[in-house]
Amino acid sequence: VYELRSAGKESPRREELAKITGGSSQCPYLMDPNTGANVSESKDIVEYLYSKYALWTPPNELLGWASGVVTPLLAPLYKEVAPLQAGSKRENEFEYAGEIAEAKAEIYDEISSSPVVIYTYELSPFCAAAIDLLRSTNTPFEEVSLGREWLPGLLEKPATRAALLEMTGQSSLPHVFVGGESVGGLFS
Repeated sequence: VYELRSAGKESPRREELAKITGGSSQCPYLMDPNTGANVSESKDIVEYLYSKYALWTPPNELLGWASGVVTPLLAPLYKEVAPLQAGSKRENEFEYAGEIAEAKAEIYDEISSSPVVIYTYELSPFCAAAIDLLRSTNTPFEEVSLGREWLPGLLEKPATRAALLEMTGQSSLPHVFVGGESVGGLFS
């Protein structure tokens, strides 16, 4: 149950708000009749509403910043490195093409066998946050780990990463598929 009351500047509700709060007419102001909580700062109101009523909480703000700033800067590097890690420059180009075709077939099988599939790195905070988000919504999903991280020596399935890039244009992880369709990562 909730009631929304506008208390804009010059509104008579400002005086009403000041009486209720003991003198403050600061807006926005949340009075939760369900819990008796009173919250006055916008950020605190949003956090309170998520903690009490949301089915999920948004991912970490720092990860959001990194995703919006750092990831676009590194995207060209990721797109160059993914095929190289999978062996695109080897002498036998047919061997590489065969491995990519096998990886694509595996991806098609995986995304066809589960309503939600997420490709991850074990050490990635972005992947951990995406998995937490799926779990918090009780969404059944299948996780496919490509290794610990994309760095040399930590990536166990480079052909899968290169195949994802060819199939969707995205080589960064997490990479989520819903109903067999790529829907992006944690923030896209």
